[in-house]
Amino acid sequence: MTRANFSEFVLGAMPGTKADIVIKSGVSQATVLRWVNQLHAERKIYICSWKRHPRAGAAMAVYAVGSLPDAPCRLKHQTKLQTRLRFEAKAKQDGRWDRMQARWRSKYWIRKAAAAGDPLVAALFGAARSQEVAP
Repeated sequence: MTRANFSEFVLGAMPGTKADIVIKSGVSQATVLRWVNQLHAERKIYICSWKRHPRAGAAMAVYAVGSLPDAPCRLKHQTKLQTRLRFEAKAKQDGRWDRMQARWRSKYWIRKAAAAGDPLVAALFGAARSQEVAP
């Protein structure tokens, strides 16, 4: 196939996001990305709308055939608190939350024990001295 045929596959799979176009056209992701960028630069396709990524929450452009102006992205960014709460809710729903908390607790106690030092080492070699500070 020639490069022009790949562009026809990409144009035939519109409208959709880049991921949708890959699935609909059956062309590799690298080829679709290259053609979407090239066709968008040539003003043969435009961004007709934006939609949120189902898992990551990032905005994805929905492309369509035409030379209209690109639609601005009006999706609001999530705050860090919203992102954390969303992550915690998903982790609690699929059962990861308890394992994560257990891992955090074990790391806490490991670090706390390392900071206290080993009493046998202190008995043999003396207590740990802090670094001498130059005046």
